Amino acid sequence: MKNILIIEDDRKIAMALTLRIKSAGYEATTAYDTLSGVNAAIKNPPDLVLLDICLPVGNGFTVAEEIQTLVRTPIPIIFITASKQPGFRQKASELGAAGYFEKPYEAEELLAAIQNALNPPVPLITRPET
Repeated sequence: MKNILIIEDDRKIAMALTLRIKSAGYEATTAYDTLSGVNAAIKNPPDLVLLDICLPVGNGFTVAEEIQTLVRTPIPIIFITASKQPGFRQKASELGAAGYFEKPYEAEELLAAIQNALNPPVPLITRPET
């Protein structure tokens, strides 16, 4: 079963995400700040991270950079934010985000992005014509 690490400081949102993730058949681990989020990713690397951008004592971009630096295997990261800050989407893209969602978001779209990030399509190999 795939494990998803949710790093979200709003406990109600974190709980709602956890319930949705578990009902979709995934395991979920929750961290509520930057330090515990990075520590959780290092201690038990998840298959995917759902990451809030605006966190106490730091931000999601810094957390993503630390996870990408400290964890050997690449982990897809989907950013979630309530901010309409210009440039956030671009910064997430530069960090290789598997997705970017502004709150409020459609749960079905988020679950589809998670599914796509965890199971990317396999490219078809075509043989050259002889």
